[in-house]
Amino acid sequence: MSTPDLHDDDELPPELRSALQDLPRERQPGRLLEERTVRALREHGVIEAAAPRRGIRRLPASWLGGAVAASLALFASGIAVGQWMGTRATAEVVSAVQAENSRNTAMLVQQTGTAYVQALSKLATTRDSGAHAAQGREVAVRMLRAAADELVRIAPDDPVASAVLAGFQKADTTKAAAGDKQRVVWF
Repeated sequence: MSTPDLHDDDELPPELRSALQDLPRERQPGRLLEERTVRALREHGVIEAAAPRRGIRRLPASWLGGAVAASLALFASGIAVGQWMGTRATAEVVSAVQAENSRNTAMLVQQTGTAYVQALSKLATTRDSGAHAAQGREVAVRMLRAAADELVRIAPDDPVASAVLAGFQKADTTKAAAGDKQRVVWF
């Protein structure tokens, strides 16, 4: 009996023929074959040997220096901008507080002056001519003198405050010449 020739498909039994037709016509080469082929091509100089890949990528020193310089410049400019903004905001707040303080001080002077004038008016309308009225007049004069002193300190060229102080100095010299003793009122 003769062995069937594999190249002659007509002589094969039908089950063997269908099994041969089911076989793949191409086959994937294994990884080992690829590695051997690449190694052989490198040895013959057909392809260059690539540098082995590592997990760490190295940067040139100039890039590293530039990155550090850029980081420092960014950090320094951030500090400068932050300080400028903080200073500007602080200056605005201080200016607003000073304006508010000036307005409050002016209002306080106005209220105090009004109270002083009202107290003097009330003192003038009292019928009492005793020690309490004299003490009230003396305190009023001393407060007027203290206010004139402060006004001259604030505005040295103010003629009204200077005239008030000149009147007080004239009164002091007149009293000193007369030998009157000044009375101190403690309150």
